[in-house]
Amino acid sequence: MDLDPHCIMVPRLRAGALIPVKAARRRGGSNTTMKNPNIFIAYAPRGAGLRCALAYLATERDVYGWFTGPGDDGNVQSTFFVSEDFYTNRPARYEAVAAAELHSHWSLDEARRHELAQMQEAFAHEWLFYRDDPRAAAELEAYAEAELAAGEVNVRFERLAKLSKLQPNWTYYSPHFERSVLRHLAKRWPLEYRFDLEEVT
Repeated sequence: MDLDPHCIMVPRLRAGALIPVKAARRRGGSNTTMKNPNIFIAYAPRGAGLRCALAYLATERDVYGWFTGPGDDGNVQSTFFVSEDFYTNRPARYEAVAAAELHSHWSLDEARRHELAQMQEAFAHEWLFYRDDPRAAAELEAYAEAELAAGEVNVRFERLAKLSKLQPNWTYYSPHFERSVLRHLAKRWPLEYRFDLEEVT
């Protein structure tokens, strides 16, 4: 199989590890500042299971990141995105590619692609599991015992305790998550998840 020479292979991380990611270089500043992604999770315990998992990074002008969840067609989507000029007075320019096409021809520069590859691997390993994962059997058994919905991609059982359970969709927002980003993405992404007004106000 021919590999894209620009593609990097990201090793699997130990459970619970969340690697810091270098921030993009800002004008007049250094590119050595380390930061974690902003995260949003939506989970329907008595319905579809995981509805949305989103992680993104931000610069002075742009947001860029990754999301996954069931699409409108019922298939699991896994997508990288960038919204250029999101933090400016100009119209934001949204672009997205399937996860397998991260290193294909699109507008995101190579440095940010590497950031996203590392961020997605760490976020997914810390928060999610798939039915074909080696650890899936124990996770699915815990879901069954708790009588909770599970799908092809799921929140790690121990992480469910971090979700707010005040609404039918249990949710988690990381401390610096911007709900305007969620509003912006939910109008454009292929996920079946559409936020309820009370979840983003």
